[in-house]
This record gives sequence, structure tokens and C-alpha cells, in this order.
Amino acid sequence: MSTIDENCEIDVEEILDKINSYFGFVPKIFQVLSENPPVLKAYFDKMEVMMVDDVLPPLTKEFVSIGAAAALGSPHCLNTHLEVAREFGASPEQLLLAIVLGTTITETTALSKSLRTYEEFVGQ
Repeated sequence: MSTIDENCEIDVEEILDKINSYFGFVPKIFQVLSENPPVLKAYFDKMEVMMVDDVLPPLTKEFVSIGAAAALGSPHCLNTHLEVAREFGASPEQLLLAIVLGTTITETTALSKSLRTYEEFVGQ
């Protein structure tokens, strides 16, 4: 079992403040992870790298997140990213399209896998 360097100070409040400044609140996952500062820091560091990368504008990142949350059927993530996207100026039409695109990919994946199985079955 590995041990965490006890001298390594992790400023949980600073991390939660950064999260709050991005989302406008602290999502539940970060609230719970704050009980284990090294895990919170690791998860936050990964997220922060993507959030500060300016290759995609923040609103585009939120549309991607909305589509993924919709595809995965994750209502908490979906609600979080809908809220953030709205704060970034997304219209209801844009939010709906991001949901439809994400769920369409899920539908297409299920259909693609099922049709391959069907072709194999019929071809026997």
C-alpha cells in the first residue's frame, strides 16, 4: 500500500473555490471528494487542465459535456453542464441540440452493434 506524503499540504478550500468560480457552485462529486484531499486534487488537476485549455471555447466544452452527459444518461452531470452553458450564454435551442446530438450517438451505437449481430445471425 502506498502512502501519501504527510508534508504535502493540499488546500481543499482553494480547489473548491476554483470549482465554484467555474461552475457557479460546487458539484456533489467535488463535495464528496473533498473528504479525501489527495483524490480531490488528482481529479481536479485533470479537470483543470482541460478547462483552462483554450483550444476549445468554454461554451463548446460545455456543449460536449452536455452531449456526453445526455448519452450516458447522467441527470446530475447534465443539469450541471446545462446550468453552466446557460451562464455562458447558450440558448435553449443550442442546449436541446447538444442533448439530441449526444443521445443520437448513443442510439446509433446501439443500432450499429445490433445490426452487426443481426447480419451475423442471418448470415449463418
